[in-house]
Amino acid sequence: MKPAIVYLATFLTASAFLSAADAPPPPPAEVKLPDGLPQELKDKAEEIKKRQASARDLMQEGKFPEAEKVLRALIADFKTLFGQDNPLLPACQGALGSCLRAQGRVVEAEPEFRAAWQGHLKHSGADNVETLRFHNALVENLREEGKLIEAEKEIREVVKEQERVYGAEHPSTLLNRCNLAVVLTDLHKSTEAVKELREVIKLDDRVLGVFAQPTIMAHGYLGIALRDEGNLAEADKEFRAVLRYLDVKPGKDHPDTLTFRYHFALCLTLEKKNAEALKEATEALAAAKNKHGDDHPNTKELRQLVTNLEALPK
Repeated sequence: MKPAIVYLATFLTASAFLSAADAPPPPPAEVKLPDGLPQELKDKAEEIKKRQASARDLMQEGKFPEAEKVLRALIADFKTLFGQDNPLLPACQGALGSCLRAQGRVVEAEPEFRAAWQGHLKHSGADNVETLRFHNALVENLREEGKLIEAEKEIREVVKEQERVYGAEHPSTLLNRCNLAVVLTDLHKSTEAVKELREVIKLDDRVLGVFAQPTIMAHGYLGIALRDEGNLAEADKEFRAVLRYLDVKPGKDHPDTLTFRYHFALCLTLEKKNAEALKEATEALAAAKNKHGDDHPNTKELRQLVTNLEALPK
């Protein structure tokens, strides 16, 4: 089960921590219309604002195909009324990217996220919150596409941008250093990922607190990197500590908890603790089925893991 890249819902507080797998896609920002429009364009603009509010509502309700249709029409109208390159486009392009990714269409989502990031960069500047947010969204999409080398390059740029804008010890900077480590682990650069995570955890402990959720998550990612590095005993210790906290908050059926229990079961298997691995995977599968249903990706991956573990000697 692939651990999610994580981000802050706001760049201002560490408490607003969400996982990419669990957070709702960001809705389009409210339209800010140019000054001095003729009355005809003002009337059309008011209609556009209503349609944009409709797209926002549809996204919040999880009706992504319907929201996609509204957003594509909005983008076409923005281009017709205000030209191919205007400051109204990036927010809708980013929202469209989120709609597409929510439907599993990550290849189609990539150019939308790229356009949203570059549009915000041009019209709002490199320091703008939306510019940084959509650069991060592009990284996550590249990772989901399997474009890991490009994802590493871009997440390193995100970290540099946030170090410059917010500082090296800001929660957002630390979180994206954690994201960098996730990508490094994907690329089988486990030793580098472990080094990065150990540094992040030291800073998290001091800046956010030992029991802060980003700190706990960083320990979980460290467990995965240590396991892949072959340091099974320490990985086992990290997973057990992380799950003691995640089982309580956010709970045993949360996607983050299920993901780390999945990886803990794999670690136990490598340690030849097959019976315990099967117990962990079976409990996670039951929680996933109860919360998310039989067809959820987490449920399917856990079911396959349980099947594989049942075939191993106890």
